[in-house]
Amino acid sequence: MKKLNLIQCLLVTFVIGVALEFTRIWQLLVIAGIIGGFLAKNLKTAIFSGFFGLLFCRGILFIALYLKLPSSFAMAYLNLSMFLGIGLILAGLLGLFSALIGYFSAALIEKR
Repeated sequence: MKKLNLIQCLLVTFVIGVALEFTRIWQLLVIAGIIGGFLAKNLKTAIFSGFFGLLFCRGILFIALYLKLPSSFAMAYLNLSMFLGIGLILAGLLGLFSALIGYFSAALIEKR
């Protein structure tokens, strides 16, 4: 199986994450991280592509929500001041841990 570099893994994770965001089930974002980590060349590539792929994916979602309903999003942001930051950090951590699962499962499969 061909392993991908950082930019390719980041794009794969981002595109799959954006596609899974349309299901409105955030738990499915784990699949994007696992696939990105599974295709990564090395551990560093898996970590960065998982974290930043889902971070950018969630950031795009927040921008889309703001453009669709600016007053509702602004009200939620004002009432929960750390809403945006915590949401982005949690998405990045979800991507990081799921990419690690994908990378190490790929390493186990290749070893056999």
